[in-house]
Amino acid sequence: MSEKQYRDKIVAIKKQQATDETNRGKARVAASKLRADAAKELQKITPRTSATMARTYQRNAENLEKRAQAEDKKVTALSVKLGKSAGDLATAEEYLAREIKNTAKKEEDKKKAEARTREQADARRRQKEKSHAREIARLSSPTVHYVTVQPPTPEILRVLYLTANPEMDLRTEVEVRDVQQAVKRALHRDLIDIQYRPAATPKDLLDGLNDVRPHVVHFSGHAGDAAILFDNANVEDPEGRDVPFDLLARALGATSEPPALLVLNGCDTLEGAEVLLGATPVIIAMATEISDLAASAFAARFYAAIASAQPIGPALRQGAVVLDLMGLDEGWKPTLLSRNDLDVDDLVLVQVGG
Repeated sequence: MSEKQYRDKIVAIKKQQATDETNRGKARVAASKLRADAAKELQKITPRTSATMARTYQRNAENLEKRAQAEDKKVTALSVKLGKSAGDLATAEEYLAREIKNTAKKEEDKKKAEARTREQADARRRQKEKSHAREIARLSSPTVHYVTVQPPTPEILRVLYLTANPEMDLRTEVEVRDVQQAVKRALHRDLIDIQYRPAATPKDLLDGLNDVRPHVVHFSGHAGDAAILFDNANVEDPEGRDVPFDLLARALGATSEPPALLVLNGCDTLEGAEVLLGATPVIIAMATEISDLAASAFAARFYAAIASAQPIGPALRQGAVVLDLMGLDEGWKPTLLSRNDLDVDDLVLVQVGG
């Protein structure tokens, strides 16, 4: 029932209660008057009253008493009815209070949703403005170091797998475990080497680029607003280190062998990721928020396909379809960005043979 229906019901109950209270009062008055009249009839009987008249007065008194008892029954019935209606009134008022509370909550939730929508629209507008400004700066200062994607060689595919969880609210270690187990079961598991860097800092990224010379750089953790969140490597006071995408692009390009693929397995990493194409030719990013379970399932299936010598395009599609097969339809899909001259459906990272 709606709030209006509950209010109408309460009004009807109270109206009926008023009528029943009036009728009960009338019945009580009538019973009292009938008993008084019966007493008067009995008072008419005196020692000088004839036997015939005495019986008449007695019958009159008895009849009046019966009528009084009938009024008593009305009083009792109306009292029971009023007790039930009091319960019905209390229930209706309780439900009305709940409905009012629910209505207020819905209104509050609606206002919050509208506020979030406005904030998201403002954030997208600001991000577009930033991207436009970065593009203008890039065009005016063409110093970006582009790399040429070479055909895959029969060397082991090196993956630098960075995770950061300074807020301690993600299961990134489970994601890495699932990826490692999926690769171990893959056809060409010996042709892929995953170098894991937990609690990764910006320095770990640079050290990994130098030491591992990765073909793939993978980041898993918090992200958003064209930036990713690294760790500060502080045990007592862990905090995030915000690295914007333009600075990340500079870091990835500051090596003689930039990675061929960058995977950003974090929420809202697609927005503004185009700037990274200046440093790496293929990027996989997420357009919206993702859960730990979905992120882990996607990563495990993607690298299992890569380790089976699947091209990047089909591997990405496998990572997306596995979410639907698992019933994890969260409204998001991993998205691929690449330079215009690349066909990711032919780009194989693990090459079999010599």
